[in-house]
Amino acid sequence: MDDSLVIAFLRGDLEVNETKLRNLIGAEVHAATVTPDMGICPGFIGPKGLPKGITVVYDESLKTLNSFVAGANKPNYHYKGMNMARDLGEVRYDSIAKATAGGICPECGKHSITVSRGIEVGNIFQLGTKYTESMNMQYLDSDNTLKYPIMGCYGIGVGRLMASVCQVSRDDYGPIWPITIAPWQVEVCALRVADENVRRVADKVYEDLKKAGVEVIYDDRNISAGVMFSDADLLGVPLRIVVSPKTLERNALEFVTRDKSFKADLSPDSFVDDVKAKINEMIAALTPED
Repeated sequence: MDDSLVIAFLRGDLEVNETKLRNLIGAEVHAATVTPDMGICPGFIGPKGLPKGITVVYDESLKTLNSFVAGANKPNYHYKGMNMARDLGEVRYDSIAKATAGGICPECGKHSITVSRGIEVGNIFQLGTKYTESMNMQYLDSDNTLKYPIMGCYGIGVGRLMASVCQVSRDDYGPIWPITIAPWQVEVCALRVADENVRRVADKVYEDLKKAGVEVIYDDRNISAGVMFSDADLLGVPLRIVVSPKTLERNALEFVTRDKSFKADLSPDSFVDDVKAKINEMIAALTPED
């Protein structure tokens, strides 16, 4: 289409969905700059008495209205008690309105539509033959004729996927990564590494977990417990093993989940099986049954 005028009419409490309108008329749309020669009256535009040559689109929301107010295409005038069938005759109705909260579901017919904000984590575009034709890319079909392949574009945004996970799995201190996609399964926190016993046990815990195939990160910085735990919360690793003088006094490793829903003491001599069992339990909880 050329840059001619298109007027879309819909119920006053709705907004035009520009994508629907664009697909309907098969052209890009933009706000019009109204000039006197167009023959329309901004603020008082209505479906009756419009100049010829204007593309007019009616939304489905008008189909069941029997008496409503509309502009009269004259400054400071409106029609009252307007009826689509009586005053305009047979017109075509299309879906060009944005969905609204409380709207009618087209499947069940009830006011059950809810609207919420989301994150686009992937997309699919049908490219048709636009690019294969431009590259003169062809194939020989079964009927022995040359044809242009139809292309599609598929993408998943890793950064957006991370953002969507953090949106639903987090607390005030940072993300809580589901164990199936976490960068590490376990974080080993060694408090007061200047203590030779703490260093020895923490190093052994780290090495034993690596040998057992556990994805593990080791924090052995000489910093306070508060800073180390705050950083651990920001990393969001699902499981944490704390080695400190206090835990070793009772011959134990402190084993906790990032969401604080689970806490236990493990033996420094036989902890690997318990850690792997907890990992498998958390994976099973996220895995749908067949």
